[in-house]
Amino acid sequence: MIRRFYQNKISMLFRAPMTLCAFAVFLVAFMMNSAKAKPWMRTVLIILAVLLAVMMFFYYKNKIGVMLALKKVSDPDAYLDGGAVDNSFILEDRMLAGYGLQVSEKKTEGITSLQVSDKGTKTRIVLNGSEGEFQITALSREEAQRFAAFIQRKNPDVVMNIEPKGSGTLKELGAGIKLNQS
Repeated sequence: MIRRFYQNKISMLFRAPMTLCAFAVFLVAFMMNSAKAKPWMRTVLIILAVLLAVMMFFYYKNKIGVMLALKKVSDPDAYLDGGAVDNSFILEDRMLAGYGLQVSEKKTEGITSLQVSDKGTKTRIVLNGSEGEFQITALSREEAQRFAAFIQRKNPDVVMNIEPKGSGTLKELGAGIKLNQS
């Protein structure tokens, strides 16, 4: 289920541009077969084909990268019982830190600093700790505050630039909610 979540996220990001580009390649190729074909259509077709190939390269590169990252995770389905913050899944001792199209497994203990900043419509959280610096996103500042409370419960000496909200349990991050897996 977790693997499908990250794979589908990548598919949804690339679906519209790749479909439009493939449709444009088909349309220009169809128009080239007519009797009124213009010489510039061949150049447009080549540009569109190259653009589609570049998009497909990044699509498969990201899919394979996520697949390889999730192969390193010992039990990815255990994250279904944990909490979630936007694209990240959290258990008591570890988390799948999702930022953009990247995902990696990190420990929830040993975090020394948590910095929150607003980036467009999402909130970016930068964590520093024993495993180095990594980032995750939150849907809102309130979700970041609940996550900060969780991190503060696990790491009492953490330095942060946001006021934690709640008791810091996984239940506040959505743990225990059962999804229909049909």
